[in-house]
Amino acid sequence: MVALTKISVPTTKPLQFVDITDNVAREVAAVGLDEGVVLLRSRHTTAALTCTEGDPSIHEDCLAILREQLPTSRDYQHSMEGAENAVAHLAEMMVFGESTWAPVRNGELDLGTWQRLFLVELFEARTRTVDVAILS
Repeated sequence: MVALTKISVPTTKPLQFVDITDNVAREVAAVGLDEGVVLLRSRHTTAALTCTEGDPSIHEDCLAILREQLPTSRDYQHSMEGAENAVAHLAEMMVFGESTWAPVRNGELDLGTWQRLFLVELFEARTRTVDVAILS
């Protein structure tokens, strides 16, 4: 069985972690899958997905390192929408990635004790779309 759906994720600022765990869990529950996996994929090249701890301090540490390693003061070839856009594309490719996954056991997401699923806004506030594929 494969169930395909999408979730909309509003963001409010650049460089923001948005917890989508509960949204994904609702999609899994709606399908009624007992055992399988859920695959998530961002439909954007300037927003990423990750599975990490929900503590905002680690998110801020990550974003601080991102700002240090990919400064907007650098002269980027991809500059039509500004350095912030170039940095967003690079961060999605080199730091995070556009997809993640989680197991489903006993009808629920089976994440580690501190794990949560996040969309990471890397460019500017907007509503992002995440593809959700639930497979048995």
